[in-house]
Amino acid sequence: MSSESWWRVSLGAILLLVVSYMIYLLRYPLWWIFTSVEQVFVMLIASYSVVLFLALFLLRKDSKKSLSSIFKAVNRRMVLFGVFFALLHMGLWYAISFAICSSFEFTSFPSLRGYENYAVYSMSFAFVLYLVFSVFGAFAEEVAYRGYVQTRLSSKYGYVVGIFVATLFFSLQHIHIFQTGWLIRFFQTQFFHVFLFGVFVGYLFFKTKENIWSVFSFHAFENIFGVSVPIVVTAFFPFANQLAEIASFMVMIMVLRLSNL
Repeated sequence: MSSESWWRVSLGAILLLVVSYMIYLLRYPLWWIFTSVEQVFVMLIASYSVVLFLALFLLRKDSKKSLSSIFKAVNRRMVLFGVFFALLHMGLWYAISFAICSSFEFTSFPSLRGYENYAVYSMSFAFVLYLVFSVFGAFAEEVAYRGYVQTRLSSKYGYVVGIFVATLFFSLQHIHIFQTGWLIRFFQTQFFHVFLFGVFVGYLFFKTKENIWSVFSFHAFENIFGVSVPIVVTAFFPFANQLAEIASFMVMIMVLRLSNL
């Protein structure tokens, strides 16, 4: 049994969450000051840069390993493995949503869903920034919450505790607006997906022997699909989307359990 207390082991995860919330509070006024979507994406990329640098510092400090040993040489097989599961998830989710009669609406491409209220100087440049933000954000989050938090907790308390505690911190860091109405909508519409996503990615990280490239490629391609696929799905009945999420992630976990890595 390690002599380190739970508090000491969890301190880095708490620090990551606190710093994330401080960044969100500091950048909140900028949402209203910036007029162009390009400015917003640059701000978001800069925000994730701070989280990434903090995670790298904690990794180096607490793991007592060189960063080169943590970021093993890029394994093409692991990258393809992550891409495969991202494709599988999207295919399953759309198929299940269609099977339970959710409606599909095709939109224009490229689009900047969620950022329609901002001016756009160049749609192509703005969309490239959107993709960069999506991919870089995935890398920063995986380094922070799988590479650091899950690895540290798993080494002390086992992989089950590591997966679920890292997933909890990962889910909570997605709260970036501290207003009652926004928080209610987040827990009603997003938290469930983010938590299931985190559990699966945590299990993928465990199954691939803590290979950061497998979870990064999965997360990055999920984000790329999310901002690129010009389809909006409207639930046919309450909790239809949540049902599709549960079913798709259950199938993926079963496939992952049967995978020979």
